[in-house]
Amino acid sequence: MLHHRQFLIFLATSTAGNVGYAVYAISIVWLAYSVSHSFLVVGAAIFIEYVAYTGVFLVGPLVDRVANQRSIFLSCYPPMAAAAVLIGLGAERGFLSIGLLLGLVAVISILWDFVWAADNAAPGVLLTADQQFAAQGISGVVGGTNAIAGYASGGVLILVVGPSGGMFLYAALLLAGAAFALPLRIVPPDHGTESLAESFRAGWRFVLGGEGRPFLQLAIVDGTQGFFLAAPALLITLLATTTFHTAALAYGLLFVSYVIGGAGAGWAFGRWNPRARVGPLFGATLLAVAATVLLAVGAPPWLVLEAAAWFGIGFVWSSYTDVKYAFLRGAIPPGQLARVTSNMWLLPGIASSIGALALGSLATHSSPLEFGVVMVLGFVAAGALALAMPAVRSMKY
Repeated sequence: MLHHRQFLIFLATSTAGNVGYAVYAISIVWLAYSVSHSFLVVGAAIFIEYVAYTGVFLVGPLVDRVANQRSIFLSCYPPMAAAAVLIGLGAERGFLSIGLLLGLVAVISILWDFVWAADNAAPGVLLTADQQFAAQGISGVVGGTNAIAGYASGGVLILVVGPSGGMFLYAALLLAGAAFALPLRIVPPDHGTESLAESFRAGWRFVLGGEGRPFLQLAIVDGTQGFFLAAPALLITLLATTTFHTAALAYGLLFVSYVIGGAGAGWAFGRWNPRARVGPLFGATLLAVAATVLLAVGAPPWLVLEAAAWFGIGFVWSSYTDVKYAFLRGAIPPGQLARVTSNMWLLPGIASSIGALALGSLATHSSPLEFGVVMVLGFVAAGALALAMPAVRSMKY
């Protein structure tokens, strides 16, 4: 794996963008709250982001058909960087209205659809099925470790110069990712005479077909947990602003603890490579998320305990994600990876968009404990659903 030159170049390209996204993610939520002092606006920003991500199924067939997926990174990263710089300048110089902020979030999110589809497809094109858990583990360790630095940098910038500094750092990392992408060569299998419309339909036939429709069942489970995708950012913000005197410090520390846990999950599953146990792990990891959220909202209000709890949430929730994407990359033919993984995001994308608004409203009117209990019930339902669905429970590759 570490001698595969093209995979390493892709890893550098992807890591730069994902580390940048870590800086963006920690900064944009605090920036939206700072501009508006409203959890509804925070929820609206996340809603726009997730609505844009829901449309990724429209770009998946295009990504599968490009001659070299390097072009996706080279054409998307620079305009995303320009939008991030404009957000930062607007926050610094006082012209950043809520409308402008939400519009620029939409621009970044729409372009990220193309990058996300290419990110998901590239390992399946470059590597064999047996290498996918190892690739996920290496990506988790390298990307996660650097993302820790990204979240930490974003947290420090919030304390020192405000969230606008995170936007400038995000832009710089995107431009670095574009530079890394220059020697990339990620060539999907030739689609021959297949038209774009036929390619689109073939991707959906894969998701909706098969005995027991296993991928559709997994999408339903994924949609159930996807409703809560915005919940960590909202709950961390709610805890920081209502429980701790040093709100900005608590916000940064809990976010960083959460992503450190996620990096640990990537390392663990990369070494384990549980190809034959994918199905039971879906249910077990989702139930573990419920347990760790309960610990986070039920623990005494000590920052060190909260940080430990958020490490646990990051570990088990990222475990679910790592298992899912390793399975998808190992089970889907390389020539269909971008569109099928994008199609698989439709249900969780819709659910996460609705969840961002609903949970943003809930955070406005509830305590951390009340908000956390809603999360716990949701993840218990998602875990039970995964274990109850036979096609999901028996998944392996």
